Amino acid sequence: MAPGTHIDRRMEKSRTFRLGKPIFMEVPEASAATTLTVCALLALFAHNAFPTVSFGPFFLLICALGAWFVSNRFAVLVGLFIGVIQIQSGHALVLDDNPVVMGLQFCSALAVVLMLGVARAAVELEWRFARIDPLTGAFNRMAFFEAVKSETNRSGITVLLFADLDGLKRVNDDLGHDAGDEALQDFANRVRMTIRSTDIFARVGGDEFVIFLRVGDLASADKVARRLNSELNLKGSSKLGCSIGALVLPDGSSSIDAELKVADRLMYHAKREKLGMVLAMSAKGDLGELTSLAPSTDYGEQQSAVIRARGRDREMAVQDRVHAQVAAS
Repeated sequence: MAPGTHIDRRMEKSRTFRLGKPIFMEVPEASAATTLTVCALLALFAHNAFPTVSFGPFFLLICALGAWFVSNRFAVLVGLFIGVIQIQSGHALVLDDNPVVMGLQFCSALAVVLMLGVARAAVELEWRFARIDPLTGAFNRMAFFEAVKSETNRSGITVLLFADLDGLKRVNDDLGHDAGDEALQDFANRVRMTIRSTDIFARVGGDEFVIFLRVGDLASADKVARRLNSELNLKGSSKLGCSIGALVLPDGSSSIDAELKVADRLMYHAKREKLGMVLAMSAKGDLGELTSLAPSTDYGEQQSAVIRARGRDREMAVQDRVHAQVAAS
């Protein structure tokens, strides 16, 4: 690999995929804070210019939006800032002549503002736990399909990799589930260090992971797959190896369910033959006939093959076999 290739690929800009995230959660906190601060200053200026007009509800709205879009701390600071300026200018808002009633009104308004901040945090936490695997930090199966669905309308070369860890059950049985969890986390960390932040990485099963990414040409697709295989299987620091089925789609993804099944079959072939990785490309978009370049374990030699994938019912998928015809180069 040429120097800088890995860094260049990680810095390559790509449109961020969406995961069904609500629009209000995508507003940057810095932008929201700046906008609300400007609104507060304008409202204070307007209140000084028109002291007979009640701006109390507007000030409350600014604090409430601050709690929702930024944080409770920001909302309280904005509220204190507005209060100090109003007191200094002699336009302090008097809620009620009775101190007890005034205190209840103030506490009620503060409670509403703070509850909005707590509700926003709860919504974000629920959204994250519904889509992120808590152990590895990778997307879960639902998030994977959401993210890929947002990418299917884009053309270009796509690489889909299906990885299954080798020996995880043995680690769990011999060393305990804590050791197995550490191995899963180590695997996920090594994947994230190799791919770009815009590539889709998900855990779709106990020891099964998928990676979905876009590349500029077929040479890049081959290079990316081999770099992942090297990082996950060939380096001595790896706690667990894996079997990888890598499917290259020249025209982009069109049916992720079918493509995932084919990548799964390629992975099964790699595991059965102990190849580490099988890299295949669909022939003219036909998933039933794949041109494969499967790296052997001997010094990076390649086997040229044609793999014919036969569709079966889902219940029989585990029994599917990948047939290869090897052509001598």
